[in-house]
Amino acid sequence: MSQLAGPVSFNVIIDPQAAAATADQAVRWEFQEKLQVLRRDIAGALELANSTNTRLDAIKRALDATPSAPRALHDQARALQKRLTAIRVELQGDRALGARSVPTPVAISERANSISSELQRTLSRPTTRHEQQYQIASELFSAQRSTLKPLVEVDVPGIEKELERLGAPYTPGRVPRDE
Repeated sequence: MSQLAGPVSFNVIIDPQAAAATADQAVRWEFQEKLQVLRRDIAGALELANSTNTRLDAIKRALDATPSAPRALHDQARALQKRLTAIRVELQGDRALGARSVPTPVAISERANSISSELQRTLSRPTTRHEQQYQIASELFSAQRSTLKPLVEVDVPGIEKELERLGAPYTPGRVPRDE
C-alpha cells in the first residue's frame, strides 16, 4: 500500500441551485427542535405509563393476597388501571385492534413520529400539514399528560399508602413504612 495524496481541506455549502433557502433552514431547525421535545415528552409519558401499569399489576396481586383489603380498594385499583390503559391507547394506539386490522384512530406518538420521518427526507421547511399535525399532537398530549400526572403522583401513592396500612405484601415502588 502507498499513500496517493494527503489530507485536503474543503468547505461544505448548500447547492445554490437548490430550492432550500437559509430562512427555510432556520424555520425547519426551530420546528425540528420543538418536535423533538414533544417526541421526548411522549416517550417519557409512555415509559411512565408502562411502569405505572406494572406497579398497578403488583398492587392488584398484593390486594388479592390481603384478606383485610376492602373491596372498594380492589375496585379503585382496577379503575386506575382502566384509566391508565385509556391513556396508553391515546399515546401509542390500540395495538390489539391494530393487530386484527381494525381501523384505529391515529395515536399521538404516531403523529409526531410520522412528521419526524417525513422531515428526514427533505431540506425544505415543514409543510402546513406538518405544523397542523404537530399542533394536534401537542394538544392531545397535553390533555393526556394532565390526566396521567395526578394518577401517578396522587392516586397510585394513595393506594400504596393504604396497602402499607393494611400490612399488604410489598409492591415495587412502594416505600416501606417508618417504624
